Amino acid sequence: MEEIKTEARCPNCNEFLFYLEADNDIPYEGKITIHTYLCRNCSYRNVTIERHDRESPKIIKFKIKNKNDLKTIVYRSPDASVQIPELDAEISPGIASKGYITTVEGILTSIKEKLAIMGDGEDVNYLKQRIDGILSGAEEKITIIIDDNSGKSKINSGRVEIILKE
Repeated sequence: MEEIKTEARCPNCNEFLFYLEADNDIPYEGKITIHTYLCRNCSYRNVTIERHDRESPKIIKFKIKNKNDLKTIVYRSPDASVQIPELDAEISPGIASKGYITTVEGILTSIKEKLAIMGDGEDVNYLKQRIDGILSGAEEKITIIIDDNSGKSKINSGRVEIILKE
């Protein structure tokens, strides 16, 4: 990997930035190029990832029917949003969004942890209790919906419904 000194200046210390570029093949995403701008003086770093392989945009729906479904593996690409309509919950991609591999249980736990930041209002506590009930195997059924314009997201179940987007 070659390092190139650029004419661009560091936003922190005004020294020249160095540029590095690396191609890689990673599971689920395919071929990517990692672009890194690095300051040797203050260690500032800006990293962007360019994805080369794209699939057809799609929506994936998975209905959680029992406690075993909570262990289902989910890959959310950096471009995808995740919704759980029954809980009125949504995880949206941001500028620095990264893909991740988790389980349905991991998604619910993450939402519950984010609710803790919101305090102890009546609605927040009710939602936390509902999530605890779902995690313990209660009868409440939910649907995980992944809307992914890159088409890379996956839910590891034979019961998923995939809707290709135009």
